[in-house]
Amino acid sequence: MPRLLHQFVLTLILMVGIVAHQIMSEKSTFFHHSNDSRLMADLHRRNPAAITYIPISNVYVPEADFPETFKRFKSFYGASLRLRALFDSDGTVKDVVPFPMLPYGVPESAAGKGEFPGYTPFMRGWKFSKDLPFGLTEIAIDQIARTGFSPATRAGKPVSQWVMINVEFGYNENRFASGCSTIEVTIMDDKDVRWSGNTWVHRDRGCVLI
Repeated sequence: MPRLLHQFVLTLILMVGIVAHQIMSEKSTFFHHSNDSRLMADLHRRNPAAITYIPISNVYVPEADFPETFKRFKSFYGASLRLRALFDSDGTVKDVVPFPMLPYGVPESAAGKGEFPGYTPFMRGWKFSKDLPFGLTEIAIDQIARTGFSPATRAGKPVSQWVMINVEFGYNENRFASGCSTIEVTIMDDKDVRWSGNTWVHRDRGCVLI
């Protein structure tokens, strides 16, 4: 009996010690977090620029062209897609993949079900489609993968940033129009549009309607 009582007392002491250690650890963690918050707040008051976040800048999107197969079209052809990409801290673009054209804030997992049964990354003729023909998806991915930029920074240090890219193909070369085609690229983060423009290689010819 004394032995059992002794074991019980030792077990009780051990459990009390563990609980006490956890309580002290939580207090210590809270203390450190509180100190960190106070230090960051004090740093921000003294030097706001030290923790300023600056988004990507100096974006350069290379030109792109339509494939030769488009020359058979005698009227306007429109298609678009959405991509997601990582503009990495080392100044390179990575992980460029199609992303469903969902409303802002809706997760990718919601595509194809519930309120968004037909939402895909692609549109042809203003309707969602499963893919884009003529290699348009590959053209867009290659174009974005070769995009140049200055990385986003936080507290003066380069950081990675996810962005969404909309690419709209508008082919309009026929007997009624010349030089009117567009490959519009729009790059945006969760705050604002960071770059937008027509990247078609022959855009400088000017649009002439006959």
